[in-house]
This record gives sequence, structure tokens and C-alpha cells, in this order.
Amino acid sequence: MWASGTEVSNRRSRRAARRTRRGSALVSTVVAFVGVFGLLYASVAVSSVEVRRSRRELDELRAQHLADAGVERAMLFLRQTADAGGTQNPLAGLNNLFAGGATLSPFVATGVMDGAAQVGAYSVTLNVVEQTATSISIAIDATGYVPDAPQNLPAGRSPEAWSAVRTTVQYELSPSEVFDYGYFINNWGWFYGNTIICRGNARSNGQFDVAGYAPTVTGQPRYGAVERNGSTVSLSGYMDDNGDGLLDGNDGGVFSGWDIVGAQNLQGNGGQAQNQHDFQDRIDMPNLTDLSPYEENAVAQGGSISIGGTVYADGVLGDDAGEKQHLYLVGTTANPIVLDGPVVVRGDVVIQGVVTGQGAIYAGGNVYVPRSVSYLNGPTTTRPASNSQADTEAWLSTNWERDFLGLFARKNVVVGDHTNSTWRTHVGNWMASSLNGSAEDAGDDLIHNTRAGRDGILNTSDDDVLEGDGVFTFDVYTDEHLAMGLIPAGKSVGDAIPGTGEDINGDGVFTPTTTLADVTLTTPLDSTNFGGNIPSGGIARYRDISSLSANRIDAVIYTNHSFCWTVTGSTSARINGALVCRNENVIYGTPTLEFNYDARLLGGNSGMAAGLLPSVLREPEVLRWQRLERDPNRGLALP
Repeated sequence: MWASGTEVSNRRSRRAARRTRRGSALVSTVVAFVGVFGLLYASVAVSSVEVRRSRRELDELRAQHLADAGVERAMLFLRQTADAGGTQNPLAGLNNLFAGGATLSPFVATGVMDGAAQVGAYSVTLNVVEQTATSISIAIDATGYVPDAPQNLPAGRSPEAWSAVRTTVQYELSPSEVFDYGYFINNWGWFYGNTIICRGNARSNGQFDVAGYAPTVTGQPRYGAVERNGSTVSLSGYMDDNGDGLLDGNDGGVFSGWDIVGAQNLQGNGGQAQNQHDFQDRIDMPNLTDLSPYEENAVAQGGSISIGGTVYADGVLGDDAGEKQHLYLVGTTANPIVLDGPVVVRGDVVIQGVVTGQGAIYAGGNVYVPRSVSYLNGPTTTRPASNSQADTEAWLSTNWERDFLGLFARKNVVVGDHTNSTWRTHVGNWMASSLNGSAEDAGDDLIHNTRAGRDGILNTSDDDVLEGDGVFTFDVYTDEHLAMGLIPAGKSVGDAIPGTGEDINGDGVFTPTTTLADVTLTTPLDSTNFGGNIPSGGIARYRDISSLSANRIDAVIYTNHSFCWTVTGSTSARINGALVCRNENVIYGTPTLEFNYDARLLGGNSGMAAGLLPSVLREPEVLRWQRLERDPNRGLALP
């Protein structure tokens, strides 16, 4: 069949329309494609920028962490430096670091590795900010670099990212926490007596044992700081030991590094379960083996001791040629021993009678107290009216400037007539008791009678296998210490680091069991050997100046060896201050034995007695922290 002309024309029109529509669709498709391509291109470009930005931000974050790692490495280095100096003079090592100048760069371009790959590096510079006799402040400038420090990169290439930080830290000597306690023993604590009374806190680094007795511990809340404004004293930083959320004065009590035996028998505040704190961290004793820091302090403070207007010790006794090494002091009400600041005596000290003023006596040998020692103008009462903060502040305000004595011995403190057979029998027997071990073979925890560990069963994982093994264990200086410059003058590779291992008293040599020979005065009591107000003809027999009735000691007593005292009579025996010792050999035949804590010991570095007490190196305090806008370590030369 054939089509007409009109139909042919219509078909052509329809085909042309379809071609036109197809052309329009193609153009639209091309436009859409270009648009999508443009969006995709823009997206890729933006994503690329974001990737670069993210990578840069990640590198900057890595650099910050590397700088922080440098600070941590510097803090470890400073700790190692202090430890390498030993416990004798812990600040000396830090001071010696800067003997050649105020700036030191111990780490330059030190790489940080992740397995075999290096992720960055850091450099550290130390700068002394301030130095005093008792502290040093150090600015730690640390820079972190990604991928490496500029010193290790090719010429002309800079790190992809860096970050610098300055951390200023202070290392400071401070009175030891042992002086927060009326009775502190660096071994096992023994309160074997119903009539033992501790008005203050009692603490031992080992077990605290009251056996079947019922002694009394009243406790003493501790404070972080004390401030005196005019005649008014205020306390701050109340320590809520029992965690009851109350600042009511019902804190303190009995503290032990081991368990408390017979805890249920304790009376007073210390008899409350919430105020019995067992298995506490040990508190390290100060070290008096090296008295040179205390000599410097005594000279700086202008310390002196006089009687009747005559000065018998000025700063240090025994440091000048021909000067007596030992000191003999007897005070009376008419002519008391006048204390003015700290004094160091390089030998033994014999002291009795009446004292006045405020001061401390450090003895390089033993301290002998043949008869009682009492204050002329002591505190109006031995203790505050109660343990409340208000009553304690009122007591401090009244008694801040009244008489105060510290008796601190490098060796032992001996009270009463140590030549008397009764004295020697009681003290000698207790010295030799295995319960009161003193030889430096006490094991890893430095406490005798703990070999079986806390579970009390031998051959288990918590045994203290070093105790009683017959080997004096200690750390030694190594080639690494030498390379880092951490060995103090007078020491060599292989020498013992004082105060490490089983070296309890921190002198770096083995100390055997204390015996009566260690506490017996063998130096003749005459003016050839002793300074002070000793009679011109000397003293023929120690028993002529001593008594078993030496029942009162107004003083804070410290020794990292033995405190020895046999006392009898109808008058109660009292220590008005504090007793801090390694081992105590106290035998009393008096109605009571009392420890009355002197609240003027509160407050640590801010306390009244801060400049007089034996000290330890506190944990470093961060004073400031800041990011730096420039790199302080970029120009350091590789070692």
C-alpha cells in the first residue's frame, strides 16, 4: 500500500522533532556532566586540602606529645640525679648539675621510636631559675619535632611540625613527715603497757603491736600549712584521715606500714576503727650521715648556744683547728642553756637541766641526757584544750614563741644512767631481742620479722626473700651513672649508693645489730675533750651526773639508730615534743609513760620549727607550664 503526500510530510516533521529533542538531550547531558565533573573536581580539591590540613594537625599534635615526652624524660633525669646523690644530701646532686653554669642540655635530637620506625624526636634544655640553700627551681624547655629534629635533617630541610613547652619545677628540702607524729618508729612499734599514753599520732613503718595491753592514743589532726599573722596563728589544709567528710578534730590516730596487732584494745581516738590505718606506705627517715647541709644551715642562721652570757657553740662546734669536738651543757633556772637557732656538734653531746629559747642541736655522735631536760618558759600547757582546729590555733597563737628544743643524733640518743646495771640489763636484753632487730639485713621492705610476707606463710609469692640472707644488698653506681654525670664527688663506679637496698641509715655501709658498746660514753668527761660548762676538774664517773629518774624530756628527739631509756620512780615519764627513731629501747617503771606531741611541729615547711628540723627532698612541684612561640632548642649542636 502506498502513502499519500500529506502523510509523508507529517512523518518528516515528526522525525525532525525527534532529532531536535535528541540534540537538546545531548546538550543537557553534556552540561550535566560538566557540572558533575566540576563538583567532583572541587570535592577532590577540597578533600585534598582537608587531608593536608588533617595531616598537619596530626603532626602538630604528635609534636606536642613529643615535647611532653621530653619534659617527662627530663623529670626522670632529675630524679635519677637526686637519687644518685643518695639520701645523705639529696639536693647536692641537683646543685652539682649546674656547677659549670646555669644552663644544661642533656638531650639533643633524641629520637623516639615505634618499633623500628622513628616517629619523631625531642631536645631538652634545663635552666636554673632560682637557687637557695634549701631549694632549686629549674625551667625545663622541651621541643618535639616531626619527623626529626633539625640537627638530623638534610641541609635546607625543616621539620614538618614542632612544638615547644616550658615547665618550671621546684625541688625543695622540707621537714620530714615523721614529725607529724608524737611517736614514730622506723621499725616495729611497741606499746606494751596499759599506762602508755600518746597524746598525738603514733606510727610505725612496720607492724604496730599493742599485744594484750590497752594503751591510749588520742590522735592529732594534720594540716598542710600554718600561717602566723601578728600574734594570731591559723591552720589550713586539714587532712581528713578517716574519710568521714568531717573536719571535726576526730582525725589522726594510729598508722602502720604493716598490720596493727591488738587494735581492739587501743583506747582513745586511736581505739576507733576509722582511726586505725594499717598497711600504709612507708615514710622515709631523714639522713644525718652527712651533716654538712645542717652545718651550712646553722652558719647561715647564726645559731648559737650560751650559758650565763658565755657562748659555747657558734654555728658549728669542731670545725676549727684545736676546737673541741664534744659539748657538755648543764642549765639551771638561774643560768639556763640559751638556744638561738640550730647548732651542729661534730662529736657527742651531753645535756641536762633547764633550757630556754628556740633551737636545735645536731650531734655527729650520740646525744646523752643523764638527767631530765625541761623548758624554762615552755608552752603554757603541753597540749591544746582539744583536737579541734580552733583550740589548736589558740594554743599555737599563745605558745608560738615559747621555748623549743630539738635533739637530733647521727647515732643514738641515750637517756638516764647508762652505766647502771639495771639500765644496761633492760636495754641490753631488748636490743638483742629478735623482735627488735636492728641489723641492716632486713630485706626489701627494710623491716625485720616480715620474711613470710603479709600472708604469714613462707615460700609464697609475697615473701621478703632478702631478709636474713646474710647479704647486705644495695645499689651501686654504674657506667651509665658515670656517662650521665650522676656520680657525686668522692664516689666511683661500683660504690654503694647511700640509702638504697638494705641501707636503712643511709651511710652506704653495713650496720650490724646495735649493742651496749654503741651507746656507752667512752670519751673522758673533761675539758680536754668537751666544750661547754664542764667543771674544770672534769667528771670522774658518769653516774655522778646521771640518774634512773630522768623522767622528763622537753624536746623533739630524732635518731635513725636507737633511742635508749630505762626510767624508774614515782613520777610519770614524759616526752613533751616527739620521739622519732629507728629502734626504741624504752623500759619504764613509772606510773605512766607519756608522749605529748608539740603542735608547733604542724605545717611542714610553713611550721614554726621548719628551719630547725631534719629534712627530706619533697616530690617536685610544678610551678608553671606554658607553650612557647619559638623553639629554644633549634640551635643546639649535636653532642
